[in-house]
Amino acid sequence: MKCRECASEIPAESGFCNRCGAAQAAPLGGPAAPAAPPGDAGPEALLWSGRYSIVAAAHLWLLSGLWGAAAAAAYLLYVPTRTTTSQAVALAVALLPGVFVLGRTLLRRFTLRHRLTDQRLFIERGLLSRRLDEIELIRVDDVAIEQNLLERLFDVGTVLVVSTDASHPRVVLEGITRPREVKELLRERVRARRARTTFLETL
Repeated sequence: MKCRECASEIPAESGFCNRCGAAQAAPLGGPAAPAAPPGDAGPEALLWSGRYSIVAAAHLWLLSGLWGAAAAAAYLLYVPTRTTTSQAVALAVALLPGVFVLGRTLLRRFTLRHRLTDQRLFIERGLLSRRLDEIELIRVDDVAIEQNLLERLFDVGTVLVVSTDASHPRVVLEGITRPREVKELLRERVRARRARTTFLETL
């Protein structure tokens, strides 16, 4: 029996060529599937997806609340003549930081999206117009997290990804819920991806 690819002599009924590795006989139920190229892990599986968490702005909500309380106290203590105009101005001054924080938080909530598959990390930005960036997991060098005190209390934080990708040497994933779990998942998938690629390269 000869190989259908390289024409080498191989034992009868062989499923693969001993020389080139080409499949010889179709498996039961259909034709033989083409061999995956080195480094190809097949269809991607979604492992995690996330958006910016509103709780990540807890420190800003706290500061805006303190500012509002201070503005209200200053108005009551130092403005003896309270007119409708002065009340409106005081209310605007007290609420302005909170409105700013709310707008900033909602903007990030609806314009930042992250996805992790077993092969790539995706970062999507934008609301009306969108930009999609990606990093191959094999290019990731290091993963770290940053949390302030309030973020630790609410279990949110920032995941920092350092890679050898020239376009994205440092990626910041902000407002991530359960950042330690995301970090460990990303680290595990990077190691698995590298191990698979190394194994295929040694074949």
